[in-house]
Amino acid sequence: MRPALTVCLVALLLSACGAGAPRDSAEEFSGPDKAVAVAVEAMEEAAREDDAERLCTKLLSEKLLAALKEQGTTCTTAAREAFEDASSKDLTVDDVTIRGDTATAKVISGSGSNEKTDTLQLERAGAGWRISSLQS
Repeated sequence: MRPALTVCLVALLLSACGAGAPRDSAEEFSGPDKAVAVAVEAMEEAAREDDAERLCTKLLSEKLLAALKEQGTTCTTAAREAFEDASSKDLTVDDVTIRGDTATAKVISGSGSNEKTDTLQLERAGAGWRISSLQS
């Protein structure tokens, strides 16, 4: 059975079928919303670079990391599996909502009939944001 992180990342990244160079959708935001969009773009970049270590140490919340550990796997292993299974890694942040120390980012992946919208939940971590869950 695949760990939750692998399932979530694969679901999000497999639907990302955009062609060409990735667009930095964080540039469309300003202020606090931009910091959330930058965290999502950083996840996309880590996936493109197959950088599981960065994803696990800088971009995912402690809660999500603890859930992986409870499932008997490491984040690095789960992330590498997700990266290997993904056919493309192109995400666009469409909308950001911040409520205190939590945020949601509406993320679009794929294109045309393969376009899919997901919602990432993030939590504040110091001056930045970390991904805490994915809702399809």
